[in-house]
Amino acid sequence: MKFGLSMVLLSSQSVLVFRRIMLSKHRSLKDRWWWCMIVGNTLCKRTFVAYCLFFSTAVLIWRHHEKSIQLEEDKDTLKPRFLRSTTSQTYLHSTFFETKETEVNHLNRLNYWLTNNSRIFGINLTAIVAPKKIRKYLVYVCHENCGGWGDRLRGIMSIFMISLMLDRNFRIEITHPCDLSNIFHPNLYNWTQSIKGLTIEDKKTHRRRYNLTRKMLITSAYARREVISNVSRILNHTRAINSIWSEDVLYWATNKDYFNQLSNNLYYRKKFKSYGIMTKYNIKLEILFPLFYEILFRPVAKIQRQIDFYKTKRKAKQMICAQIRTGKNPTIPDDKLLPGRRNISETIFSFIDSNISIEDSQIFLTTDNDQVYHEAQRRYESRLLYVSGEITHIDRSLNTNQKVCREQDKLITDFHLLGEICDVSIISNSGFGFWGNLRRYKPFEQLYVFCAGRIYKIESMWHLYKMREQNQNGELC
Repeated sequence: MKFGLSMVLLSSQSVLVFRRIMLSKHRSLKDRWWWCMIVGNTLCKRTFVAYCLFFSTAVLIWRHHEKSIQLEEDKDTLKPRFLRSTTSQTYLHSTFFETKETEVNHLNRLNYWLTNNSRIFGINLTAIVAPKKIRKYLVYVCHENCGGWGDRLRGIMSIFMISLMLDRNFRIEITHPCDLSNIFHPNLYNWTQSIKGLTIEDKKTHRRRYNLTRKMLITSAYARREVISNVSRILNHTRAINSIWSEDVLYWATNKDYFNQLSNNLYYRKKFKSYGIMTKYNIKLEILFPLFYEILFRPVAKIQRQIDFYKTKRKAKQMICAQIRTGKNPTIPDDKLLPGRRNISETIFSFIDSNISIEDSQIFLTTDNDQVYHEAQRRYESRLLYVSGEITHIDRSLNTNQKVCREQDKLITDFHLLGEICDVSIISNSGFGFWGNLRRYKPFEQLYVFCAGRIYKIESMWHLYKMREQNQNGELC
């Protein structure tokens, strides 16, 4: 305060001095400046020094603020907390879903995220799962090519978050290549809820007709420019979705991450706080993903039994997990070509053998390439843990839909094991590996990522961003 008052006084006095100097008829402009700074006008010198100090202090404060944010990013956000969230305790004993033996693990994991992750500590779970506005729905849809499981999860989480912001009931409709309900049940949030009042029977014709207004939005690869523009207006500016799309039911197909845009929208800031998310720095997909995943999904009984079966096969002290996605290969010839991963399997296996493998360790492998599996089997023999089944890609396999649906059991088992049994994780720069790893209780402990022929140690999201930035935003990975 004193510093500010002194700046005001010096500023008013410096104006008088400046006028006196500049209006002098006996000096040129250059002479006037040098007379001010050198000849000895003390007040002018003090004013100049004060301004320099003021701007230097402002710059230092700004840089300190930026550095504190970066340090916050670098920290492991999973600091142990011994106090349980009252919200989570109350809700976990509620009767939304009757607890069975196969559900205990999911409730334990949910409770862990609520009580041990400092960035979501105190989140209002009751508000998240509560019913929203009547006759207002936001539906994530996938009825044709939507990308792999990692891409779909990114889209699902984004639309779920937007539904919370807009007070709309959330629903998932995935039918490609088969219905999502074949592999998952709702856990705490019922994303299979029916759209009440969508159709009614006409009393005269006795035919059913739509009773609610509907709109389809696509913001994936082939989105229309108009739709992209409207989404940008909603997410980046202080506009509500009802001012652009007032329809009762919005169907949205996307695989994009909208969390950053939502965090910068002041219109929804109060809404975030109502869910217990107090700062914009916590509105990030990588922070909220583990919690949202446990809220939304619970594998069906046959997949859960398979997950539990492979978890019991862990016999060693250390479990090293390798997720190797090679891209186009003889196993999935219709996949996209990834030139940066030509030597990925040899690089990862050599890294395991040279740096982190110990005698009493096992290697869990998930891959999109049969050749990689056979190489791992030759190297590690009985130490290798591998989920049996045919390798498929949820969106790119040439197999019939029936076979792809059947082999989704292996896909989901692999995904869950990545987050539940790994002490060390070495993953490709892919959504499947990244989201699977984030389900680990300490996702950045002993985490390594393959990119452009090298293995990077990733200790925080900041390190991951830097790795991608150094490799053309991940294009070389």
